Amino acid sequence: MKRSLEEQKYELIRAHVLQPGESPLNQEQQQMLDRIVSLSKVLDKNPVQKQAVAIHQAKYPDISRTQAYQDLRFATRMFNTFYTFEYDFWQTWLINDIIANISECRRKDTHQDRKTIAQEHANLIRAIGEKPENLPDPLRNEKHQFYILVNVRNETLKVDLNNLHKLPAETLQELNRALFAGGEITEDQAAEIINS
Repeated sequence: MKRSLEEQKYELIRAHVLQPGESPLNQEQQQMLDRIVSLSKVLDKNPVQKQAVAIHQAKYPDISRTQAYQDLRFATRMFNTFYTFEYDFWQTWLINDIIANISECRRKDTHQDRKTIAQEHANLIRAIGEKPENLPDPLRNEKHQFYILVNVRNETLKVDLNNLHKLPAETLQELNRALFAGGEITEDQAAEIINS
């Protein structure tokens, strides 16, 4: 079964980077890794993706624009900076890897594997965090009353948002008329607002 570059073990990629002449990767994977490393260096100096792709295509004229953007996506995932680091991707990958290790150890079921399972459970708790003591209450908004304070002719009215729809149509029209009865403001009022 032919494995993609992303599926290769870290040790194989590291061996290629340290000793490219004795690389365990096949020729296609070597070329792709070289392109990805090159593009990641371009991104460090020029983070504008469109310009980075143009530089990448100038360096590798035999690749298509689609391939250049695929290389870009791969490079940002593999060699990202502080600003582009995808924590969700990393955390998902980490959790999946821990779960795979636990499953493999359960399958073998030796004394050492049971110790490894306990260590992986501790790693899993560190990765996802402890359960919070007080979870947010989804019904919190239903337990509180919310009001809109309306100023009408220097008088403050407290309008309950939960019961606003229950008001008679005439009352809503009167409230609307009272709110917008002032019409447009004068130039003096506008100047006063700007200067305040």
